[in-house]
Amino acid sequence: MPSEQDIVDVAVVGAGPVGLWLARELTVGGASVRVLERDTERSPYIRAFGLQARSLEILDMRGLLDRVAGERSRKLPVANVAGLLPWLQLAGLDTTHPYGLSVRQNVVEEVIEEALGDLGVTVERGNAVVGLTTQPDRVRLKLENGESVSARYVVGCDGAHSAVRKLADIDFPGSSTTATYILADVTLAEPPFWMGQLGIRHFPAPDGSRLGWFMGGIVPDTGRHRIMVCDRESSRVTKEEPVSFEELREVLLRLTGTDCGAHSPTWLSRVGNPARVAARYRTGRVLLAGDAAHVHSPFGGQGLNTGLQDATNLGWKLAAVVRGDAGEEILETYHDERHPVGEAVIANTLAQTTMVFDFTPGGQHLRDLFSRLLEFPQVNQYLAGQITALDYAYPPPSGSDAHPLVGTRVPDLALKLDGGGTSRLFDHLKDAAHVLLVRTEAGAASSVPAAAPGAVHVVHGWPVEEREGWEDIRSVLIRPDGHVAGVG
Repeated sequence: MPSEQDIVDVAVVGAGPVGLWLARELTVGGASVRVLERDTERSPYIRAFGLQARSLEILDMRGLLDRVAGERSRKLPVANVAGLLPWLQLAGLDTTHPYGLSVRQNVVEEVIEEALGDLGVTVERGNAVVGLTTQPDRVRLKLENGESVSARYVVGCDGAHSAVRKLADIDFPGSSTTATYILADVTLAEPPFWMGQLGIRHFPAPDGSRLGWFMGGIVPDTGRHRIMVCDRESSRVTKEEPVSFEELREVLLRLTGTDCGAHSPTWLSRVGNPARVAARYRTGRVLLAGDAAHVHSPFGGQGLNTGLQDATNLGWKLAAVVRGDAGEEILETYHDERHPVGEAVIANTLAQTTMVFDFTPGGQHLRDLFSRLLEFPQVNQYLAGQITALDYAYPPPSGSDAHPLVGTRVPDLALKLDGGGTSRLFDHLKDAAHVLLVRTEAGAASSVPAAAPGAVHVVHGWPVEEREGWEDIRSVLIRPDGHVAGVG
């Protein structure tokens, strides 16, 4: 048996953006971490293509947003649901980042891995996990190369086909792919006039049904196009069937009458509409995050973003446990808070793909109706809040009489400090500690909410602009993930 010094606090399996982000959150929180990745090098393919507003807030909280949002990205003031028009408008959302960021997943991974390296943690590539044994005080992983790794906790961030989830025997209920579309990274010598930086077009059939749809845009930092195309014929091809460039050209010809001068493909893939969420995000010392915990259609651009939010929720809690500042029961709140979000994302992507893949006249009427509903500001803003994840609030502990603010997200507030001066809330969240805002103006009694696990930064200041629900409170304890822990 390995000696105690051979046991790492947390083994993170998977070095995609979710695993890398979780490893950084844990390391900042004081945990020792090993990051094990099956592949020997980072994928050259663009598996995701954008960050939603909530993910931008998370990166901003930790001081990394500027490293992601550079010349290799582009801001988009809109989002999309089910490939429909009008667009979801983001300008009115309660955030300092009312936009999406068009940026390659590869870039996000590079930035996070560099930041993780700055903390002394390197990714151990070429290490596939093939065995998992749980013991009372640790989990032992067996690697394909014969090495054994012992950790107090293991988190599977290893994707939809997660080895950790399978080895831990965690059920993954839901539905498998029933329809597919083609995704391609290509150069279009003659892109359609409506595409521009990002565009969508549906193609009607004479009988009132729909021939198919075509979405596409320019990938920042490459000058190439990412396109998604689908018609009735191609939607029936199984996900396992490889995509040929000739098939892509044939679908384009059937829809548009031209192949748009497509050439030089760098990636061709077939994307399905699976909908699965793990029965439990935690079993003992094994936890799941990202696609290992939930898998769904990419419509709405929520997959990568939901995974980053999983990691931000879990990171500070697991770090507090290994430091001894919190008991294991806090890990149950990870499932309690994030599993409903996973189910909500599954529900909205199923609704989207129902409209996307229904080519009948009835399906067209449904899309027309939904498009008209999107013209109502209340509907548009509600869906924007869901797609961007800005409107997700965590439920208070069962049986508690918590203040309505508990569990809600706090944006990057401008703060007026005692004695003069201002600051931003996110400036105080850089090291993933709790922040206590205290209102101490003349005549206001200062009360402090329940103690937090670990360090608390006390800020004697209050939002410059009064916020709904904050009128009669004197202090707010904010968790490292930017949600309210308690009020006083």
